[in-house]
Amino acid sequence: MAIAKILIVSLVDPATHPGGAGAYTRGLVAALRNGKDRFDVELVGPRHAPPGSWYRVRQAVSLAQSCISKLPAKVLFARRHELRVRVREVVSSRRFDAVLINGGDMLWVRDELPPHLPTVVVAHNLEHQLLDQQLAAYRILSPLLSREVAKHRRFEINGLRHAGGVVFVSAREMAWARARVPGLRAIHLPPLFPTCPSSRVPRSGGALRLGYLADFSWWPNRQNWSWLIEEVLPRVRRPLQVHVFGRGSERIAVREGVVRHGMVRDLATVWSHADIMVCPTHVGAGVNIKLAESLHNRMPVLATTQAVGGLACVSGPGVAVIDDAEDWAAFLDSPGAEHLADQMPSEQLCGQFSVDQHSGALQRFVRDTMREADSCNAYAGFPSPTASSSLSVASVSSINAPLD
Repeated sequence: MAIAKILIVSLVDPATHPGGAGAYTRGLVAALRNGKDRFDVELVGPRHAPPGSWYRVRQAVSLAQSCISKLPAKVLFARRHELRVRVREVVSSRRFDAVLINGGDMLWVRDELPPHLPTVVVAHNLEHQLLDQQLAAYRILSPLLSREVAKHRRFEINGLRHAGGVVFVSAREMAWARARVPGLRAIHLPPLFPTCPSSRVPRSGGALRLGYLADFSWWPNRQNWSWLIEEVLPRVRRPLQVHVFGRGSERIAVREGVVRHGMVRDLATVWSHADIMVCPTHVGAGVNIKLAESLHNRMPVLATTQAVGGLACVSGPGVAVIDDAEDWAAFLDSPGAEHLADQMPSEQLCGQFSVDQHSGALQRFVRDTMREADSCNAYAGFPSPTASSSLSVASVSSINAPLD
């Protein structure tokens, strides 16, 4: 059987993006390329790692343009001219069997594609829900942002309705979408990590060490850190060390016992500095990629309900789920914290992030989408991309990028 060729048009470049979207995309590509039914994958993404030049100016311009455009501001922000040109060039010069649109903000890509090409949307978040959370922080812009939320909601639902299939990072968001789009073809694909888990270093004596790994250029992570440092840590009586890693972590507010590490190239550095990883998520959407990455690497986690939301398996040894700041502080002061630090997350918790466990289901889902598109194309008189594809097998360069 010829290897089918897939184009991924991506919101992020997985080779350079240090945040959760980059990590998820690397796992997605690995799952598509894994096993005997693998795909030949080509990816087109932005040339520059975010936030890039003139980031805030572009945001403001996109918001202004949205007032006179049918597209929401976040979509206009992602719809860069150079990316549109490269998408057109790629689809006109090479044959593909399907296109994966990597991110809800990239749904504009459908207008740049031949109508007969089947499309699968990868929904990292329901973006209108994330935008809705920003209303409280920008009250002066509340009327404008409220219109944006409604506009983006309509845009997303319409995009999901017209997709051949949708890959959801969050099982909870998949259920939300299925309730509003009857007949939606969808699959839940949690964050996947092609790397082998790190070997945990046994806990030594001394102060309990907490680790927080996040991309602090993303506003929800800054707010979640503020909750931890302002609401939780002042209530904890025992000595603590808090080691913070990730882009922008060198600029966050600190208190006694907090160590800022900035970006790190090797995640083993993170695990070696922590007894428990914390995910104090109170704002944000979708699935917490860093929580998944911590569990994949056999690190115990203290998290909120929102942090574990969207995962298929959210409980078991190695995970403590607590919501209120007072309860976080009480737990950290209790023997339960040492017990958690000594635990190894269960195989059920860790295994749900294995590429091998999900690659077959993902590949079948994409191939079924292609077959359904073939049937629709034949009925409408369009050419079949699968039948007309080249039978040559092109090699695809591995996507190996350092993680933060």
